Amino acid sequence: MSGPALSTLAAAPVFPTLGRLALPIMLSLVFGALANAVDMAFISQFSQSDRAIAALSVIFPLQMLVAAVGTALGGSLASVLTRALGAGKPATGRKAMWQATVLTLWLGLALTAGLCAALPALLAMLQTPADVLAPALDYGYPVLLATIPALLAQVWCEAFRAQAKVRLMVIVVVSSCLLNVLFNTLFIIGLHWGVLGAGVATALSQVLAAILAWWLIQGDRNRLHRWCSGAKATAESGLRWLRRRAAPGCKRELLLLGLPLFLNQLGIGLMVAAVNSQLAVTGVQSGTDVLLATAAFGLFIKMMVIVVMPLQGLAAAFQTLAAFHAGAGDLQRLRRTVFAALAWTVAYASAVCALMYLQPTWLFAAFMAPGGVNSAAIEITKAACLAFPLYALFFVSAGFFLSTGRAGLALLIYLSHNYLFFLPFVFIFPAWWGTSGIWWAFVATDVAAAGLGAVCLLLALWRPAQAPVTAQQRNTAVPTATDPANPCSDAA
Repeated sequence: MSGPALSTLAAAPVFPTLGRLALPIMLSLVFGALANAVDMAFISQFSQSDRAIAALSVIFPLQMLVAAVGTALGGSLASVLTRALGAGKPATGRKAMWQATVLTLWLGLALTAGLCAALPALLAMLQTPADVLAPALDYGYPVLLATIPALLAQVWCEAFRAQAKVRLMVIVVVSSCLLNVLFNTLFIIGLHWGVLGAGVATALSQVLAAILAWWLIQGDRNRLHRWCSGAKATAESGLRWLRRRAAPGCKRELLLLGLPLFLNQLGIGLMVAAVNSQLAVTGVQSGTDVLLATAAFGLFIKMMVIVVMPLQGLAAAFQTLAAFHAGAGDLQRLRRTVFAALAWTVAYASAVCALMYLQPTWLFAAFMAPGGVNSAAIEITKAACLAFPLYALFFVSAGFFLSTGRAGLALLIYLSHNYLFFLPFVFIFPAWWGTSGIWWAFVATDVAAAGLGAVCLLLALWRPAQAPVTAQQRNTAVPTATDPANPCSDAA
């Protein structure tokens, strides 16, 4: 990475710059979602079994729990790192990177041990049908054993994104997706391992992606540790910056900023678990085929993850620019970035919503699921996505407060969607409208969360507050970006 490159990007016209920065991020996130959806596509095509598809669906909440930890650590690292660069204090970002890596290792180890030990009990708690339990265990154990490399790859990719080196992020994510396709072909088609083969393929692709990210982050392709360390460190190789102590308050800030992201991502897993549970209850009462409904909902969620990824890419690009402007104290460009992000995200969400109702079969064609499952998933999509364009307001408002370091408001926005609104709605609405009430809960949640986010964002733009100084910046004595003594400065 080079500081001037990020500074030049942030100084360019806002609307086209946001699009150029978002495009590779969107590509990487879509491929990341496809890497997860590859398992569903192979199982749908070569098993043609509702039971096998449902097995992948019931493991999805646990995968979301793991992803929640990676999103929290990676997102908080990106916010701290980019704001530090905007303030001309790159050493702060280096130390945050070290602390995030250490936290990832410890939390990954705890998650691996806990989830693998409790997997049968967790599946029972999630109301997993008895005939789905065995294939769910076959798929779940290999995937959960690869938790640490999956988290490391996710956190390091967010570090690339924060430095505007999205090309490296794309390399890691696309490689992971292609490796997953290769391993699924080998284990499912070649060795006939079925659901177990899908789990092993995912685990191996994540391990190799983490190794690739580590190689990129320690080499010349990522110069964060060299750019910030002077001539002596430039001559050294490897991850020497990992042995440096973090600035006081670094861990606390990473955890505080990561908490909203973690709870939001965890809320997606809870949302899936709650819907599966409600389908099991209301389906029996209304005479619905529970296994078919569960498989169709799993297919719907996989499709929505892919559809939302470009929206998250736009939000990630927005957060990168917004955090840089907040760190530099440029409130005028910060406002322009907000308006540009709203224009891009609303336009994309509206186009996707039109596709959902005009040509929904295009969205599910890649999964090659059985006809009954495919038709049921299309019906769910049409019922649950009436207010999907409003999801853009939720993303931009939450990203604004996260990128400017206002963890409290970011927490409020992120909690609102899945916790304050969806979870109560999904348990209340089916009592009135049966299975249809589950899908109406999605619509009501999109409306309510977008309204809350819009109000908070308007108040913040109307009465702007100076972005808070990070705890690391207060405790890090480094030269400014215009000091010739600073090897990262423009003057140097």
